[in-house]
Amino acid sequence: MITATKLADFAHRAFIVGLFGATVYIGVGTIQLVNARIEKNKIMRETWDAEQMAELRRQGEIEMERQRLEQQARRQQSE
Repeated sequence: MITATKLADFAHRAFIVGLFGATVYIGVGTIQLVNARIEKNKIMRETWDAEQMAELRRQGEIEMERQRLEQQARRQQSE
């Protein structure tokens, strides 16, 4: 027969193990959230970098077209 002391001891141990398990579960969940946030930020940064490169490329193409038109206009004026 289980005495009250053994029952209380068992309940205390179960509580401690449960508390430890919950702490580990919360810790793992927190780590997963942090890793997901880091990955999201990395993807957003890569997307931003790609958008910036596309914008710079577009501006460069516009500048090259402007220079080409200026040269063409100068040639036509000199003729």
